[in-house]
Amino acid sequence: MLQNKYFRNTKTKKRIYTKEFKDEAVLLSYHRANIKELANELGIKVERIYKWRTDQKNKELGTSISLKSENHEFKQLKKALKNPELELEILKKAVHIFSKNDGESINL
Repeated sequence: MLQNKYFRNTKTKKRIYTKEFKDEAVLLSYHRANIKELANELGIKVERIYKWRTDQKNKELGTSISLKSENHEFKQLKKALKNPELELEILKKAVHIFSKNDGESINL
């Protein structure tokens, strides 16, 4: 069974639980039908388990949102890079065409 792992903050006398304990408690809460019973076994309040579940969902949601925004930013940067590359190709062709007319060739 999961052991209650926490330490007390000496200034506020508040229990601070380890990340492993929180994650395990949340995982157990999804597998158990009676969360109140689980909370009693772990020696914590039911509300704390629900808060940890909410925090975990928000963290997962935040991760997927940040990945979507990074993907969107990547697409924008790729699109912005396309225009200067196209302009460079056009200028190279123009230089080549004009240099043929002059009888000189410039290598770029």
